Amino acid sequence: MSDELRDRYRTLLRCYPSAYRAERGDEIIDTYLDLAKPGQDRPRAADVIDLVRGGARQHLRARHALGLADSVPFAAQLALMTAATLAALWLGTVELITIPDRVMEHPLVPFGTFAAVAWIAWLLAPLAALFGLGRPAVALALLTTVAVVPMAALGEYARPTLFVLVPQVALGLVALRVPTRRWSPLTAAGLALAGVTAWLAVAYRPTTTDYYALLSVTQIAGVVLALVIAASGVVFGVRRDSRRWWPALILLGPVLLLGMTLPPSGNSLPWPTWGVAVVSAGVAVVTAVAALPATLWLRSQLWRDPHGGCPTCGR
Repeated sequence: MSDELRDRYRTLLRCYPSAYRAERGDEIIDTYLDLAKPGQDRPRAADVIDLVRGGARQHLRARHALGLADSVPFAAQLALMTAATLAALWLGTVELITIPDRVMEHPLVPFGTFAAVAWIAWLLAPLAALFGLGRPAVALALLTTVAVVPMAALGEYARPTLFVLVPQVALGLVALRVPTRRWSPLTAAGLALAGVTAWLAVAYRPTTTDYYALLSVTQIAGVVLALVIAASGVVFGVRRDSRRWWPALILLGPVLLLGMTLPPSGNSLPWPTWGVAVVSAGVAVVTAVAALPATLWLRSQLWRDPHGGCPTCGR
């Protein structure tokens, strides 16, 4: 086997903590070299992914934070449940209300806006997840949601406000990590909740409304999601589950973005002005992104163990 392939595997091994590389680096490289095909001069894509994933887990273990990785599938399912439920509400109310051409420019008949396609994709995502196809379905729904803005602009169609689209995209980014197994009780519960929401929205929708009139729904969704996260944190804590409060950190961004429609005091409109919205969204994103490395650094400082901790759970 060529020294070039060995050097490339050793470069990839830098994903691991230095202490771990010093202890087991040669063993890991020899294992990959033994599995390499004759004449292979580059690491396979699967090996690259495996090494990066393993390095990330070792870094989390070194910081006593393996619960973060274990929390990602749970948080993704909560995000998918929230995104699908909101999509059911928007599709069953605003999108199905007949709006004259003179009131809304170029409505997408029989729906109000091009976003109806995205909402349908979100409703299908939990169903696909039950058959082990959740990740590609979420990716499709996410891409469709992002495409709403340019497609509406190019076709001169109406579109939902960004107060609706931005939190949906944030939820979708987290939902990309839904489990790949074929059945999940939490995903099934999310599909049932979205279905009930769609039925109620269609059965009791008002005769006229728009996205701005229903923006308070995003605030309610943010509060409900925060309460579910808090309840799960208590349950995980009682059961001494390693996930504990990590889902709150993962879903911090979507929760903050769902609440960004709160109007400032003295505002005559029931939603923020453009400047306030941009600032609040920026603060939400920066806070959510900075919270993860800050928490990991703080844990590494507070939970230093001279003996290395448990090699299995990282505690």
